[in-house]
Amino acid sequence: MKRILIAFCFTAIVAIALSITGNAQQTQVLNGKQSPNNNQMTNTEELIDRYFDSLNETDSKRLRDLTRQVWAEKSKFGTPFGEVEGHEAIVALVEGVQKRFPGSKVRRTSKIDGFGNYLRFGFLLSQPDGKPILGGVDFAIVVDGKLQLVMGFFDFAPNPANQ
Repeated sequence: MKRILIAFCFTAIVAIALSITGNAQQTQVLNGKQSPNNNQMTNTEELIDRYFDSLNETDSKRLRDLTRQVWAEKSKFGTPFGEVEGHEAIVALVEGVQKRFPGSKVRRTSKIDGFGNYLRFGFLLSQPDGKPILGGVDFAIVVDGKLQLVMGFFDFAPNPANQ
């Protein structure tokens, strides 16, 4: 209990210090509700829509183009199955999923929630007939309008040993 109280006090002191010095980052919730900056919401939705477009792109050249548009040069994409860094590794990961699950499609299943540079949104990978393969939540960091980090957490997934 004492540790929780200390952590709470430390967090409150940091928050007050940031607000006094003006170093606190302006944030807003990106959950589809009216916000002070609708342009940021539109840009965020466009970025995440392009992210899903890239995950579903089967043309190798177009996949590479979308990856460069969506991901920062030094980026990381991770799941419980592993992590990759950089554009070419992300392309290889996407192509690997497409090869393992031919005809599958991944889509966003929730509104985009976030503040500052941090986002989260649900996703579902489905077979061509709509049967779910894998689902969960992606947590992302956006820097300069591109994804710097996406970490996917699975609610359910196939066992890699059985595939």
